[in-house]
Amino acid sequence: MLDLPIEQRNFGITSSAQRVHDALKAEGRRSQGAAASLREEIEAFTATPTSVLVR
Repeated sequence: MLDLPIEQRNFGITSSAQRVHDALKAEGRRSQGAAASLREEIEAFTATPTSVLVR
């Protein structure tokens, strides 16, 4: 999912990714390697404003 090009992302996909990001953060895993790396990837994935995404 994180490899989807911008034109294939939609509001639902980015919202789901953000929920995973929030869950990783809430679990207190921010300093653990794999979780921290995934959070960074999700942050990059969701950096595009949803207003430019296909809904």
